Amino acid sequence: MRKVVVGLSGGVDSSVSALLLKEAGYEVVGVSVLLNPESENPNSCCSISAIHIARRVAVKLGIPFYTVDYSGGFRRDIVGYFVREYSRGRTPNPCLFCNRDYKLKALFDFADDIGADFVATGHYVRKAVVEGVELLRRGPDFRKDQSYFLFRIPADWIPRFLFPVGGMSKEEVRDLALRHGLPTAKRPESQDLCFVHGDYRDFLKRAGVRGRPGRFIYRGEVVGYHTGAHNFTVGQRRGLGVSLGKRVYVKAIIGNDVILGDYEDVLVRRMRVMDVNWHYVPAEEFEAEVQVRAMARPRRARVVVVGDMADVEFYEPVFAPAPGQGAAFYLGDVLIGGGTIEMVPVSGSETARVEVSSTV
Repeated sequence: MRKVVVGLSGGVDSSVSALLLKEAGYEVVGVSVLLNPESENPNSCCSISAIHIARRVAVKLGIPFYTVDYSGGFRRDIVGYFVREYSRGRTPNPCLFCNRDYKLKALFDFADDIGADFVATGHYVRKAVVEGVELLRRGPDFRKDQSYFLFRIPADWIPRFLFPVGGMSKEEVRDLALRHGLPTAKRPESQDLCFVHGDYRDFLKRAGVRGRPGRFIYRGEVVGYHTGAHNFTVGQRRGLGVSLGKRVYVKAIIGNDVILGDYEDVLVRRMRVMDVNWHYVPAEEFEAEVQVRAMARPRRARVVVVGDMADVEFYEPVFAPAPGQGAAFYLGDVLIGGGTIEMVPVSGSETARVEVSSTV
């Protein structure tokens, strides 16, 4: 009997994953990873309350259950990264690094310790083979697909991964949970960051981030002032606190200056992606679908690989890729890698005027 470690998050997807694997004849071991014991979010996946629910699932299924505590490093490395990036005027996605360095790594470490063959999660992700390489593939429903959040994981994890609900719909998963009386059958989905409950700006304030007063600049002219660039992100339109009589968007953050533009100004055709983690590289230059944020529709682009970075040229402009966010590369619906958006072009004349004015 092959042994599998199932990450039990206290949610319905991981619960049904454990159920399906047990029914398929695997030796199933449930493991919850404690990352955020102070969480005030009742639907958090990594809190003490979630672990209590996960334990009830394990009892219901009759499988062994363990908890591993990675909360100390999580606060330092993942929450710390989130705070530092916003303090720099960037837009982080901490889930990408948490999966690689904490949540999923903890499961693989545990699996290695007990000699388990596989690690399973409740992600809506499937697998595919391209030229003999096992890769991740989108779930059938783009709205539920979670492959984007896995582009940072090491490629050598993929053959050991199992995704029992990857090809199912959410309705099918909940129906199975109800029919088997799982305590997570009606539990709401976790939508927010597990350590942020409410507005992220309030969280940053509690974390000690103190912004410096800065300027709004539109078309090279100062049009207002703000209390800190960390309160804004590229592409933002609402809550700017400045009125120009028309819709404007955050185009870029340079130092402590927030650069505003019209809708056309935040449409981007070219960008650079750094620190790319490749699961598969088809060529030094190729066409791919590129997804610039978790819920964004992918867009066709030409990708040129240069070491651990990639230059991307979209065939149609995309809306406001934000420095610090992740960009994932797909061949059709197959994930081949991803990295961090580091450079989105701002016109040279506008940048020069901002830099000069910032020294006054």
